[in-house]
Amino acid sequence: MIGFLRKLNWGVVLIWGLLLVATNSSFAFAVEKLPPEKAYLNDVYKNMMDVKSLHYDVAIKAETPMGEVQTAINGEVQEKPLLLKNDINICYRGMLNKENTVLLKQYVEQNQGNLVMYLLSNETWIKQMIPIGPSMNTKLSEDEKVSAQMNMLKFIKSAKLTKETPSYKYIEVTLDTIQISDAVGATVKLNNAQDQEMLRAVAIGRFGLLSAGDIKYNVKVDKATKMVKEIDMDLTEPIRKGVSLFLDIANPKNRTAIEDFLTKSTLNMQITYSKYNQVDPIEIPQDVRDNAKEVNPAGNLKKLNY
Repeated sequence: MIGFLRKLNWGVVLIWGLLLVATNSSFAFAVEKLPPEKAYLNDVYKNMMDVKSLHYDVAIKAETPMGEVQTAINGEVQEKPLLLKNDINICYRGMLNKENTVLLKQYVEQNQGNLVMYLLSNETWIKQMIPIGPSMNTKLSEDEKVSAQMNMLKFIKSAKLTKETPSYKYIEVTLDTIQISDAVGATVKLNNAQDQEMLRAVAIGRFGLLSAGDIKYNVKVDKATKMVKEIDMDLTEPIRKGVSLFLDIANPKNRTAIEDFLTKSTLNMQITYSKYNQVDPIEIPQDVRDNAKEVNPAGNLKKLNY
């Protein structure tokens, strides 16, 4: 997966995250042959490639028969050096309306061939180092960029204008999960992945993508700047489909209870972006570096040199 993500500009990885779409100003695609909304998004994505830092606010809400969970993430990211900081608020309200809140703080930085993560939980800083291999530092050639971006564009199955105001355009984008799954599989095969845990994780991920079906999300674009202002995703149906297929295969004894739980549950995510290229330099406090207790990542991940 690292090799797959390395093919994307870091800003697009962050901004589009689950969306997996990207283009670049060097991408000589015949825009005139694209449908109108795809052509418009092509221009938007080109603008986004110039983003070196930004602020983001993520709101995730899950409603279930067991209660409601709301997660708010307020964060900032910069490209060089790659650094992120997040303030995370997780609020759980059970069936008796009792509320529990968890507050977390996180820093993430790239240090040569590693991602170093610092997490503050229960007044204790924890440090994790995840080897990612030197390829994350490798600059792609122009030919590699063009090739990767041609593949990325195929992930967009359709784009439809749903609303327009004097200031904003609202576009519904549908992703082709078959294309995404095939691209992930081809990348892993190309890089001859030997780590069995990684191969299993990729297989499960591809299975989940295929079972979820086409994924839709809505983009709010600032017309004056042609920059993304907001992304909304209703993940309820893709998750229901994905879990349903797993249930068909596993056929657990409590299947009826699980299906009833899913039918009565919803999951939505909204991401808002601001301060494009206006974020102050991010620094990890020295006392965090000095006092963090290092732990090994789950699964003892091996270095991924894709």
